[in-house]
Amino acid sequence: MLQQFQNYIKAHNLFLKKDKLLLAISGGKDSVLLAHLLKQSGFNFSLAHCNFKLRDKESNDDEKFCIDLAKKLNVELFCKSFDTRKYAKQNKLSIQMAARELRYNWFNELLKINSFDYLLTAHHATDNVETVLINLLRGTGLKGLTGISLKNEEQKIIRPLLFFSSEEITKVVKDLKLKYREDSSNKEDKYQRNFLRLKVLPNLKKIQPQLEAVMLENSRVLLSDYKKLKTLNVHLKEDLLQKKQNGFSIELKKLEAIGYSENTLYNLLKAFNFSKTQIKNLALTLKGNDRVGKTFKSKTHNLIIDRNTIEIIEKKTEASTINKFKSIKDLINFPKFALSRPKKFIVPKKNELLINEGKLKFPLLMRNVKTGDKFKPFGMYGFKLISDFLREQKINALQKKEVCVLVNGNNEIIWVIGLRSDERYKVNANETNLILLKIEH
Repeated sequence: MLQQFQNYIKAHNLFLKKDKLLLAISGGKDSVLLAHLLKQSGFNFSLAHCNFKLRDKESNDDEKFCIDLAKKLNVELFCKSFDTRKYAKQNKLSIQMAARELRYNWFNELLKINSFDYLLTAHHATDNVETVLINLLRGTGLKGLTGISLKNEEQKIIRPLLFFSSEEITKVVKDLKLKYREDSSNKEDKYQRNFLRLKVLPNLKKIQPQLEAVMLENSRVLLSDYKKLKTLNVHLKEDLLQKKQNGFSIELKKLEAIGYSENTLYNLLKAFNFSKTQIKNLALTLKGNDRVGKTFKSKTHNLIIDRNTIEIIEKKTEASTINKFKSIKDLINFPKFALSRPKKFIVPKKNELLINEGKLKFPLLMRNVKTGDKFKPFGMYGFKLISDFLREQKINALQKKEVCVLVNGNNEIIWVIGLRSDERYKVNANETNLILLKIEH
């Protein structure tokens, strides 16, 4: 087995003799075997043991065993105890999830503080089968079917025993007469993983004796397909998601042309914190006739189905849409405005306001549009409700919430910002003392 182990590490370029490794050691046969294989192979490694204080004396005996093992192997050992039950209660987690968070948070600290190159865990091929089955039972996509990864560069985790089954590890440990600790909770089938291990897998292996090897090969093929699909999704996002001033836009024609699925929508929108349920409902809504104007809201974004597009608009905080300007200096310092002083009349662009400074009455207020707001659109003589003006400009419901107005100190609206100035504040060709205010996108 030692030669197989060394060949596997070399073939998959898992780590080198010069690398500094940290092995998560529980005291069980899997991690104990891995510790001995690393020692016999001459790798540079330390041990890290978590005492979750869940099995009273048994937990403390596990810790003592790991201390003795570290001395026997002449390697460094890090130990830490956790009040797992308290952490689970405080964070509303299951005991299993609490233990997982606690140990990986601590392992990451050790990696950083001690400059370890990789964290090694003793996950094996049978663990991989169990993980795939658990993911299937919970409901999963392609990623969940890829199982446990051999090497995670981002998290610096490597699983060098992934090619061995649990039965193979048990046989080698017995042949080498290695001492290890048996976790009594592993014999209880009340936990989902234990139930699969004790009740389901033995029956599956009657059908397919090479279950672990077959599932590992399935995982390898599916991982390759997943990586290809992930690359395609990146290109798809670049093509479909068009960046706008306050979010993104997706052309419905482009979306429909690719024959999109619910999974396509999920990959496009998950970064905007829309849930799977919301995306499922969106997919159904898009197929209906009465879809225009339908909205969906996540914690960070609003989504609206327009006539020709899906608009994804970033939610703004109240502070970003309400600002008070006590002087010209405040206007100059406001990051969303660029202020200049033209020496003569120029024709302002859509995102610019040209005004005589003498007509400004401070303080000015930049705020969201309110119900009943009126102004005289430039080029018109009568007043118009801003809500009517925005509808005529084909500004959809969610975009309307983002529109702001600049209000003079006399409560008159000077500018529907970025869209239209007020006729009452128009500038004649012979006027001086001009200010040009440009909204920066």
